[in-house]
Amino acid sequence: MKIKYEKGDTFLHRLNPLTRLLVLVAYSIAIFTFDSLEIELICFLALLLIMALLRSKALLSLVVSKYLLSFVLLIFLVQVIFTRGDELIFTIPLVLFNIEVTTGGILIGLIIAFRFLTIILGSAVFVFTTDPNELAYALMKAGLPYRFGFMLVTAIRFIPIFESEAGTVRNAQAARGLEIDQGGARGILKTVRYTLMPLIVSALSKVDVLVISMEGRAFGLTASRSFLRPVRFGAADSIISLTTIITLTLLVANVWLGFFTLPHLILYY
Repeated sequence: MKIKYEKGDTFLHRLNPLTRLLVLVAYSIAIFTFDSLEIELICFLALLLIMALLRSKALLSLVVSKYLLSFVLLIFLVQVIFTRGDELIFTIPLVLFNIEVTTGGILIGLIIAFRFLTIILGSAVFVFTTDPNELAYALMKAGLPYRFGFMLVTAIRFIPIFESEAGTVRNAQAARGLEIDQGGARGILKTVRYTLMPLIVSALSKVDVLVISMEGRAFGLTASRSFLRPVRFGAADSIISLTTIITLTLLVANVWLGFFTLPHLILYY
């Protein structure tokens, strides 16, 4: 099931988009900083709790998605096969070489698999609770030039339009007897050949209309712009952002510089 933004009145929905973005970036850095299975499991269970509180069928269906679980299993098996370390559990004899399964390979495989899974789930929670338009407006309020912000908003708004038009093109071609949904490389090339050109023509026509509209409204005449719905940065955003920055700084300093031994003992033992 496709993950997209859904309106809500939860605590995460009420936060500033920049706060959620900061937490996601800090969370991703922290996940890649520690090679600890316990931390990966704690993050995974915390994300499951957040997704359960959001009560979204799309998020919960992502956890049991066969595509996601298949890729996670593939990552685990690759690490088990190519990573050596600690005690040998058993050996799988093959024609050209033998596969040695070790405890270190299994541990690293679990860490990498859960790391990938938690990154995907954390990003899904961010997408589910963040309005793309509000994110663009918040970035512009934070100092991003509004020309670049307008590019982001325009791209976000055109994505569902192009998806709808791609479906229309495929249905029209199917009605004319063209079999464009065949598998294999030939089917992919045929799909690109008969779908890409109509979409390019449609995109160029929309660009012309958009450019004329922007010129008629004197887009780019002033150095700043006004906002109909300003995105506010509240007290909760300040507290969460400050806590996130301090926590990430302490964790990174603990790992790379060894300044703080107590957090090290807590996290690893």
